[in-house]
Amino acid sequence: MRYFKLWLSFFKMSWMADLEYRLNLVLRVIGEFAWYTAQLSVFEVLYKHTSSISGWDVHGMRVFMGTLFLTDVIYMILFMESMDNMAGLVKRGDLDLYLTKPIASQFMVSCRKVAVAYFVNFAVIMVYLIWGIRQLPGPVSAVQLVTFTVLVLSGLVILYAIRFMFATLSVLLHDAGNIQFVWHQLYRLGTRPDPIYPSALRMIVLSVFPVAFFASVPARVLVEGIEPRLLLVAPAMAVGLLYLSHFCWERALRSYSSASS
Repeated sequence: MRYFKLWLSFFKMSWMADLEYRLNLVLRVIGEFAWYTAQLSVFEVLYKHTSSISGWDVHGMRVFMGTLFLTDVIYMILFMESMDNMAGLVKRGDLDLYLTKPIASQFMVSCRKVAVAYFVNFAVIMVYLIWGIRQLPGPVSAVQLVTFTVLVLSGLVILYAIRFMFATLSVLLHDAGNIQFVWHQLYRLGTRPDPIYPSALRMIVLSVFPVAFFASVPARVLVEGIEPRLLLVAPAMAVGLLYLSHFCWERALRSYSSASS
């Protein structure tokens, strides 16, 4: 409850800060809608010329895109701005302030800024995803929906853990810009269904860099049915990567030289 109350304080401060610049708030929402439209347009155009891509029809692809947008927008609301500003914390010396607080420093640096502008996007994406699910040719059971929810939450934790480990490199390196570029390229692999990749690359996105768990694996539950193996692997991988991210953070802090030293 202490962490939840602290997060509510972060949310209130973020809300007040964003409302100070209402035009910026509106432009951010419009920009995200433009990005969603561009992503959807690619697949809608492709399906004008074919009925299936690696066994996925247009209805399954819409569910996949809705799942991808859902995971992405939740991540943006909760973590994105904090992660993107990690390097600035280190360079300005503001990280020192968070390390002295009587609370877990990983929580402080990960959740200090809530992007309230994206709540509008969240509502629209939920409507699109529900519409996509209802358009599937076969019925979707309650068990599939519960499994889908578990896998989406697991994918969100995996997304956070991997992104946080890349952000942690800002503590160790003077300029981690190139490393962050690598992260964005890896993330792009998760913006396409994993069945379209060759077998070797598909194995990588399911195990080495499990970006397929962001959207492909949850969407597959609704499109193709439940795979018990993936249902067991996803939560275990989420917990393991979350622990690994904390371990990497603690190790990085041992090498951190504060701005005042």
